[in-house]
Amino acid sequence: MIDSNQVLADFQFIGNRVSNFKIETKDIKTNEAKAKVTYNFDYNVKEIEELEDKYVGYIEFITEIKAKIKNVILFKINLTMEGAFIGNNQKLTKENFLSMLELNGLTTLSQLSRAYVLSVTALSGITPPVKLPMINVFKLRQQKKEKEEKNIKLS
Repeated sequence: MIDSNQVLADFQFIGNRVSNFKIETKDIKTNEAKAKVTYNFDYNVKEIEELEDKYVGYIEFITEIKAKIKNVILFKINLTMEGAFIGNNQKLTKENFLSMLELNGLTTLSQLSRAYVLSVTALSGITPPVKLPMINVFKLRQQKKEKEEKNIKLS
């Protein structure tokens, strides 16, 4: 066996919480086929703090889900999952920590959000329960950066 202290990553997950959750469902009497489900994702780096021996970072992953049958909304779900992470500031630069927060942190929060939405929709009577698709965190990050650059140019 290998001692865990020998293989611990310099970036660690501390914990998470659901900071915002809203679900709206409607009873639709129809024999229509499946509903069309759409997903929107975003994130915000809330804060990065540098302490004596570590970085502490907070990030939120935002998920919006809508299901429609024709033009009628069957359900809407809004979820914001926040996560806290730490990094070894002796081995990581602040820029590297931010990058890991956006990549590793978002990946972690997306999977926690996936489990949360699956559980809540199953308990809410949505059949079948909603399974968030896996996302390409690299593309999400890239598109967010491009959108921010575009907004800066417009202002």
